Amino acid sequence: MTPIINEWQLDCRLNKAINQQQRADFSLWLAFLSPAIDEMAEFQTPQFTPQTATNDLYARFSLQQPRSYGWQEQDLANLNRQSQALHQGGLRQLKLQQYLVQGPLVLSDDNAKLAPEVNQNLDAHSKRRRAGGEVKRSEADPAALYDILQQLQQTAA
Repeated sequence: MTPIINEWQLDCRLNKAINQQQRADFSLWLAFLSPAIDEMAEFQTPQFTPQTATNDLYARFSLQQPRSYGWQEQDLANLNRQSQALHQGGLRQLKLQQYLVQGPLVLSDDNAKLAPEVNQNLDAHSKRRRAGGEVKRSEADPAALYDILQQLQQTAA
């Protein structure tokens, strides 16, 4: 079952509920819709990706990439050097080693990690967006719209 996100997935159910004054059905269908503005049908436009020249400032100025906060493979060797500096030169040598090569701040660097109690309180749309679920949108067919307009004109006449 695909999640209902915006109006075009409901076909005309929302419109029928309004026209037939079925407030409960209208409220139910409205509750299914995602509260995110960028997922509304009005904002579902074709994706345009402009080609831009990327200027890598790190390469331009010969700088090192900033390290992540998590544990990396070379950190064990760096920590061993800091330990040796402490035993050989004392606290001053240890501080110098720490300033030259910084160690990890956390064991695992996960930007998307949330506390379990926060994750449990998320609604279904927020959980879907965190998981990266995209809804496939069918493209509008102008010929089908013309046929529908013709049928409406024939029933009105």
